[in-house]
Amino acid sequence: MVGAAGPEFALPAPLVSIVIDNYNYARFLGAAIDSALAQTYSRREIIVVDDGSTDESRAVIAAYGDRIKAVFQQNQGQSGAFNAGFAASRGDIVLFLDADDLLRPEAVEAVVAAWRPGTAKAQFCLATIDAAGNALGAVFPNYRAALGPAAIRRETLRTALYPCPPTSGNAYGRDFLEQVMPVPPVLAGADGPLNTLAPLYGAVVTLDRVLGSYRVHGANDGAQRALAPEKFARFIRHDQHRVALLREHAARLGIAIEGDPLDRAILHLQYRLASLRLRPADHPVPGERALGIAGRGLKAVFGANDPWPARLSLAFWFPAVAVLPMAAARRLIALRFVPASRPAILGSVLRRLGVLRKAPTSPPKLAGAGP
Repeated sequence: MVGAAGPEFALPAPLVSIVIDNYNYARFLGAAIDSALAQTYSRREIIVVDDGSTDESRAVIAAYGDRIKAVFQQNQGQSGAFNAGFAASRGDIVLFLDADDLLRPEAVEAVVAAWRPGTAKAQFCLATIDAAGNALGAVFPNYRAALGPAAIRRETLRTALYPCPPTSGNAYGRDFLEQVMPVPPVLAGADGPLNTLAPLYGAVVTLDRVLGSYRVHGANDGAQRALAPEKFARFIRHDQHRVALLREHAARLGIAIEGDPLDRAILHLQYRLASLRLRPADHPVPGERALGIAGRGLKAVFGANDPWPARLSLAFWFPAVAVLPMAAARRLIALRFVPASRPAILGSVLRRLGVLRKAPTSPPKLAGAGP
């Protein structure tokens, strides 16, 4: 077991809190706890917040006894679980792990080794697995080679977004969290406000390696196994809320935000175009036209630092989705947002071009797992 940290940390090594947020995921919860217990880094605590589950989650938690700290509360959504878990934690570094995801055994050790004074957040890659834990063959995010802390801060101020994994791929410094917690009330996506604000308060360090698994099982808030048109309006509102929060904290710190960052955010503009084409009556941005969004999307694409194959594919996607008949536009939206809908040959070509990443062929093996 590892008992020391990177060279920038004086002994003792930092305590790391792994906070597992759970709501009715009893069928996955044990595996998430096992992955936290299997960490090769020894100075860690595991806190499981059960957010009012009505399934067998309490029995799963009870089976681990005093190896974990349990917090039970009435249902308050993911933000409520984050806030309760942080309040119960003592760690210098806090990692929020969704109950349907997994950490690889070396995840915390790698985060601590990369951590330096002034770090607000460390982020890493996740490989997708299915409900049974089988590898699905995808890795995300596809980080750019030059994605250092300074580039992430510039991108945040420009677009309010930067390449970032979902909840389980992020670890936060306690000093940063104490300045921005509690997380504002949201049912899901509580990591969004934290990821948006982290570059304002310190360095965001990127570990370009797979250190966890993201489970795609059909009930995820973000991942889509089948196209769910109603989700895009929610994604747009989440981004709008994040920009409002970014402006609030930037003003507090004396940092200027020019214009509307979301008009320069490639992913957000894809959400906007998909929302308008698929469900125009529910589109949350009034007065928009598909060609107008496509034009802003093209401007953002050609102004980005992404590799040329990714920019070229989006330079085709934006105008095509804007002008093609609905059946064809819907198919292109599905190809972009539903990995399972992509023909194998398309996935192979996109991986060869570097637009997508190839995942490990097997999920992590957890040594000594089980209650």
